[in-house]
Amino acid sequence: MAPTYQLRDTGTRQVLARDLPDYSAVTAATDRLENKLEDDLAANGEGAGRIRLRLDIEKVTGDATEAVGHHVLLLGVDDHSDGEYFL
Repeated sequence: MAPTYQLRDTGTRQVLARDLPDYSAVTAATDRLENKLEDDLAANGEGAGRIRLRLDIEKVTGDATEAVGHHVLLLGVDDHSDGEYFL
């Protein structure tokens, strides 16, 4: 069985994206999540400030889940810095 990847919110332990076939799909999922959260913040009048969200990147093989890295999203930052990968 080929492994898949998933993104999990480190703080809440909630899985935010699953069944991602490779790291390119992980990158695309984090980009979509970041855009959605930024849009939600803007719609609620949030702007300047800093929200840091850490996502665990997990490899799933059968019933085994292994943490293989994380991604940090910085949201609501005026300088539009992108999140950084820590693998």
